[in-house]
Amino acid sequence: MNYLLRSVFICSALLAAPFALHAQVAPATALSNQQLSDGLKAGLASIVTQALGQGAVSVSVPPALAKVQTALGKTGNAAKATGFGGAFSAAVAQVAPQAMGLLQSSIKDIKVDDPKAVLSGGADAGTQYLKKAMGPSVREKLLPLVKQATASSGLAVKAKDMLALAGPLAGLGGNKAVSDLDGYLCDQVIEQSFALMGKQEAAVRANPALVTDSALGQKVFSMFKK
Repeated sequence: MNYLLRSVFICSALLAAPFALHAQVAPATALSNQQLSDGLKAGLASIVTQALGQGAVSVSVPPALAKVQTALGKTGNAAKATGFGGAFSAAVAQVAPQAMGLLQSSIKDIKVDDPKAVLSGGADAGTQYLKKAMGPSVREKLLPLVKQATASSGLAVKAKDMLALAGPLAGLGGNKAVSDLDGYLCDQVIEQSFALMGKQEAAVRANPALVTDSALGQKVFSMFKK
C-alpha cells in the first residue's frame, strides 16, 4: 500500500511540474495588449527624441531654385543667392523642432489595435505605422507653422528678388517653386523626420538598451528584438 501511494504521489508531482514551471515563468514574460501598445508608444517617443535632435533635419532648397542660386553665385549677384539660402535654412531650423513636438504629440494620440503585428514587423515598422496613421494630421498642423516661419524669415521675398535677377533662368521652374515653397518645406521636413526616425528605430530594435527613458519601452522592444 505504501508503495502504491508513493507511486501515485510521484506521478502526480511529475504531471504537475510543467504547469508549475509555466506559472512561474509566464508572469515574467507575458504582457497584455495594452502594455505592448504602451511600450511601443514609449519606445517610439524615445526614438523621436534620439533621432530628431538639434540640427538633425536638413532640407535642401527646391532643385529649380538651387540652379538659380548656382547661376547667380557666378555673377555679381551672389549675395542675393546667399541671402535666400540663409533664409531657407533659418526657416528649416525654426520648423524642425515644431515637427518634432507634433510627432511626440501624435504618438500619444495614436491607437494601436495590434501592437504585436507592428513590433513583429520590419526594422522601421513602428515609424511606418505612425507615418500612415498620423502623417496627414501632422502635416495639417505643421503647415501653418511653416508659413509663419517663412514669413518671418522673408523667404518668399528673397526668392522673388533672386528670380528677378535671374532673367531667363527664372523660367526653369523657378516661379512655380517659389509659389510652392511652404508646401515643399513642410513636406520635406516631415519626410526627413520620418526617415531619421526609421533609421533610429532600426538601431533600437537591434539594441533595445538605447531606450533609456522608459523601462516598459525597453522591455517591449527587447521582447521583439531583431
